[in-house]
Amino acid sequence: MARSHLTLAALATAAVPGFEPTGTQTLSTGSHGEFDTALVTQRGGETYLVRVPTSVASQNDLINQVVALNAMTQGVRSRLIFEVPTVVGRAPIAKTFGAVFDYLPGNVISARDFEGNLSLAILVGRATGSIHQLPTGFVGEAGLPVFSALETQRQTAELVDRGRSSGLLPAALLQRWSEAVADDSLWQFEPTVIHGALSVDRFVIGEDSVSAVLGWGSLRVGDPAWDLHWLVAL
Repeated sequence: MARSHLTLAALATAAVPGFEPTGTQTLSTGSHGEFDTALVTQRGGETYLVRVPTSVASQNDLINQVVALNAMTQGVRSRLIFEVPTVVGRAPIAKTFGAVFDYLPGNVISARDFEGNLSLAILVGRATGSIHQLPTGFVGEAGLPVFSALETQRQTAELVDRGRSSGLLPAALLQRWSEAVADDSLWQFEPTVIHGALSVDRFVIGEDSVSAVLGWGSLRVGDPAWDLHWLVAL
């Protein structure tokens, strides 16, 4: 059963010293039931996002988000052309925990927004590029994954092998993937910081820019092409 927004407001008071909620509402974030989420307003008018995972997988993702966002110092954030959430506090609840973030308002886009909209594509491309230009050092220092080009090639080969073992891949697709994995010239890239879980609903749009990017639970150093694969689904 989903936790009520009142329960999440109570969690915020435990997670943030001096927090005095004056209003709360359930928020749907398009995360397909992975989190119970609420917006909570405190005295003074500030609004915060409270999130509690509903599964082991989403709990691990939330843990990684907290680690990643705490690793993004003000210096790192100043290099981005958009905002990222800040972890305000966390507190245990039942057998898991909840985290409180500052709320970054704006419009979450959908796939149909890209139809014939070159300016939106440019904004999203520039936002993605600013992630890839971050210095890589802070990722490893935070204990987050760092993968070389060779490691990425090996991981992809293992993925193709699992597909082969399933017997479900069409022969032509399997051959194309196998040839691509074996072609060393395709894997001569410079690893960069990547978001790792970009999708259309990760981007928050302001008046004329990407104002924020959400969902940092897969932050790592790796193949920058990974941050572009979601575009194929458009």
